[in-house]
Amino acid sequence: MIHFPTLRTRRLTVRLKELAMIDAIALAAIPPHLNEEATTVFLRAAVDDAQGVSDPDQWTVQERTMAVCHYMASTLDDGPDFSLAGGKARFSDYLTGERDYGADSVDVGEIEGDHWTARHLTGALAGAVERLTGELLGVDGLAHWRIGRMAAQLVPNGNAVPAEGDIDAALLERMRVITRYPESVFARLSAGFDAACQELDHLFLIDADEHGLMALPREDSAAGKPPARFPVGACLTDLARQLGGKPAAARP
Repeated sequence: MIHFPTLRTRRLTVRLKELAMIDAIALAAIPPHLNEEATTVFLRAAVDDAQGVSDPDQWTVQERTMAVCHYMASTLDDGPDFSLAGGKARFSDYLTGERDYGADSVDVGEIEGDHWTARHLTGALAGAVERLTGELLGVDGLAHWRIGRMAAQLVPNGNAVPAEGDIDAALLERMRVITRYPESVFARLSAGFDAACQELDHLFLIDADEHGLMALPREDSAAGKPPARFPVGACLTDLARQLGGKPAAARP
């Protein structure tokens, strides 16, 4: 039985437990490109108790990443400051130090007669962006994740995409609206989104590419350090992956 130190952040106090084999096998069966879905399944199986915000779907993607890394730090052979990218980086290169959850939202300002704010990207919203891949004609890869995050996090005139219920339909419609903006308006909104994300970032600096969400290295650790993902597949034993019909896991 593995002992996990209690994870404490500004909003959360989390106790983890070792995955049951049945949960590990189920996780191994999830396709690797569905990282947000796998993270949700992992957290529901590995979280023994959570105080503050109890539902991992309502944790920010940074908080979810922190919980996954906390598990890795206790289970990987070279933890707690485990290596990444073939030894070119370590877990600590991606932590933002003392910077933790701040405000619930930040002001973006007036754009084309609407007042915009930006909120955190939660697990529920990130999962919806992932599920909607390929649903918007002509929008794929990096464009999908960019527009999906903007639709999920940017709030015009207090009208946010709901964080629960039929998130997918509401998010897809908001993505359609954003893609129809004139290019100059979209560019201003995109710049405002980038500035807001810099204020909202905590624990990790989150960005996305054509494959989904990723963590950027801290600026003081950036030389030669690539962006990193922390897939929950790295938390599984080779036995669990074998029983789930998958090859041995690659390191994050």
